[in-house]
Amino acid sequence: MRIIENHKNKIISLVFICTVAIICLISYLNLPKDNTVYANEECLCETEEKNIPHEFYVDIKGAVKNPGVYLVNENNIIKDIIDMAGGLSKNATTSNINLSEKVKSEMVIIVNTKSELTTKKTTTSTTNSNNTICTTRIINSCDDEKEENKLININTASKEELMKIPNIGESKADSIIIYRNENRFNKIEDIINVNGIGEALFVKIKDYITV
Repeated sequence: MRIIENHKNKIISLVFICTVAIICLISYLNLPKDNTVYANEECLCETEEKNIPHEFYVDIKGAVKNPGVYLVNENNIIKDIIDMAGGLSKNATTSNINLSEKVKSEMVIIVNTKSELTTKKTTTSTTNSNNTICTTRIINSCDDEKEENKLININTASKEELMKIPNIGESKADSIIIYRNENRFNKIEDIINVNGIGEALFVKIKDYITV
């Protein structure tokens, strides 16, 4: 006991120093560990945000069970949207659609029936927020317009255009031009008056000319 009393002050100082050293050591060991956790948590959040796919809306119409507007993401393909819409209706066809095509923002998908494709011409186009068409769209065929586009006006057509008429070669095209320079064609039947063109030839070309 006398030894303890004689060295009491030294013992107290030693205990104090040891206590301070232990506290410092604990603080030193904990500090890097906390920082590492925070850094990992921050990186984890950034990684999760990058992995979230961009979402947008597309419109599906036509021969599906539940046509409408659906919220999708950039990883979806057209087949996914058809499935979201309840699948294909009876007699629907996807022969004119690329089912593996990835969808785009504001895209319009039109699914046709088999009977529609027999009377319509199909074309694939794409629509996005920049007003660029990006959709599968159907265009009605127009026989009257096609018929009008292929008719050749014998009053105004050039020699090359006249030669596009079936059975009209270079010499007959020249004869038509010579005739119309003096006599305007008032009706298509007037072409019979051209040298080298008779009624038999007129029957063959009447569906290709106009005035």
